[in-house]
Amino acid sequence: MIRTEQIDQGRVHGHVAHAEKPVGGIVLLPTIFGIDKFSQARAVMLAEAGMTTMIWNPYPGEAQPTDYGSAIGRAGKLSDETVGDMSACVGHMLGAMKLPKVAVLGFCLGGRYALLLAADDPRLVACVAFYPSIREPMKPNEKQDAVARAAEIKCPVQVVQGTADEVILMPTFLKLREKLEQRQATTIAQVHPGAVHSFLRPDLQSVPANAAATQLSWPPAVGFLETCLRRAG
Repeated sequence: MIRTEQIDQGRVHGHVAHAEKPVGGIVLLPTIFGIDKFSQARAVMLAEAGMTTMIWNPYPGEAQPTDYGSAIGRAGKLSDETVGDMSACVGHMLGAMKLPKVAVLGFCLGGRYALLLAADDPRLVACVAFYPSIREPMKPNEKQDAVARAAEIKCPVQVVQGTADEVILMPTFLKLREKLEQRQATTIAQVHPGAVHSFLRPDLQSVPANAAATQLSWPPAVGFLETCLRRAG
């Protein structure tokens, strides 16, 4: 049974799923829905694989949004400055929680933030971004170019994309991939034909392309994170 807890200390706000014998930690950056059933389920999966996982709470002190309209409205008020709060979560896991290494995993909104956090925080040993919500042109509340900043990431990166994604379009994804592959660190790109944005969502699994992408994408991402956390150096 995975033990869970809520943390609200200073800039650190999140839901933690504790691994029994952790090899390291994961900061999980969620979708616009924040700490929902989907993100909690994925955190438990990661903890069962030996990685203590903290889901960053983008809406501290507020109830989590339950419908798309309220979620998109609240996400539209987030600033790229909140990346500092995510970095505080990294510091908490390395410090107070005494985990040896930390990586970041993000979905949608969190996928974009994962790239920005990895560019900002050299303490991270790996970054996985599932269908990062990178739009061209950027939204009004976005001040940092996630594609350009990807070139600054020092750790290994895995990006996961569906070819039918309606948020990060394929031309944008290809620009992101090119920036990542120009670095000295490892880049792994998963491309899933016909899969849409957020294809991991349970309610999208009736579409064969989404189901195939879900089955094929998750195990390599978990293995990548675990390997990077276990790797010496």
